[in-house]
Amino acid sequence: YEKRKVLGGKVSVWKDNDGDSIESGLHIVFGGYAQLQEYLKKVGAADNYLWKEHSLIYAEPDGKQSFSRKANLPSPWAEVVGGLQADFLTMWDKISLIKGLWPALAGNEEYFRSQDHMTYSEWHRLHGASEHSLQKLWKAIALAMNFIEPNVISARPMITIFKYFGTNYAATKFAFFRKNPGDSMIEPMRQYIQSKGGRIFIDARLARFELNDDQTIKRAVLRDGHNIEADAYISALPVHSVKKIVPNEWLQHDYFRNLHQFVGSPVANCQLWFDRKITDTDNLMFSQGTTFATFADVSITCPEDFQSGMGSANGGSVMSLVLAPAHQLMGLPNDVITEMVMKEINDRFPKSRGAKLLKSTIVKIPESVYKAVPDV
Repeated sequence: YEKRKVLGGKVSVWKDNDGDSIESGLHIVFGGYAQLQEYLKKVGAADNYLWKEHSLIYAEPDGKQSFSRKANLPSPWAEVVGGLQADFLTMWDKISLIKGLWPALAGNEEYFRSQDHMTYSEWHRLHGASEHSLQKLWKAIALAMNFIEPNVISARPMITIFKYFGTNYAATKFAFFRKNPGDSMIEPMRQYIQSKGGRIFIDARLARFELNDDQTIKRAVLRDGHNIEADAYISALPVHSVKKIVPNEWLQHDYFRNLHQFVGSPVANCQLWFDRKITDTDNLMFSQGTTFATFADVSITCPEDFQSGMGSANGGSVMSLVLAPAHQLMGLPNDVITEMVMKEINDRFPKSRGAKLLKSTIVKIPESVYKAVPDV
């Protein structure tokens, strides 16, 4: 049961009146997403994504790019050697990171949980890592991961992911879908479920649960009044939606009451169609000091969508940009946001200054992933 008319939730994609794929966000497959990759294989979608060069690429002013490429060595030496070769970090940055991040590499889950009381910025400085590396490297990573900045996000998820990526060479590589997440991932899932006899209902918003005397679920009631009785009920709701439908009777339990401590991070996705190519980079890119944190030219990274003759595309770049942090953008008109983004695109990509913007879209998500702040 899906509350909207389009499947996919936070990775949903839909076609607008021009025939363009409008994405709720820029979604990629990480090497570390082993379960997702296994499931995509199961539903026949294992060939629907393409691995890119194993590197971090930062867009700099006037068309310059900075790189950190993973060395072809076992972890953690691949990360250490690759980090030492990063051209956007100073030698002091590199020395301080090797020394400062060692507790994360050596830590276990118990240690990571014990660091949840502080922000990542506090943890970073406490361990002597440089301020420049915090702003240049880790700020972009925090924004890409949770859409909030290092001085807001808890240290726990940051050092946990560093331990995972720092000890697993393959975990940090990126892949893009050949088309878009809707066509390349959600549609094969739909076909697989239906091929096994499953039924999918769209435009079926959940209104409430009705309970038995022992507080187990008696039935689910949809917004249109339709009742659903089943042997088991599995929720795939985002936390802000779960909070709206949790029965009052369940709030006597800490598990359900604690859900109200979670708040979602706002994020927005901007797509820009140009009349010519403004970059030739076939990979995920990062940017520091801009409205957008991560982005890609999906006309290059996704070779079976956003191509000439498809919707508004005429062979030029189609930039998909994740705007984060986005709390200050939620109330702004879309044309104002687009103007802000375009100024920064012109600064980062000189070829865009002579290009014509054919179309722009903004998708705002007031509450996306939960905001991983300290002690939550």
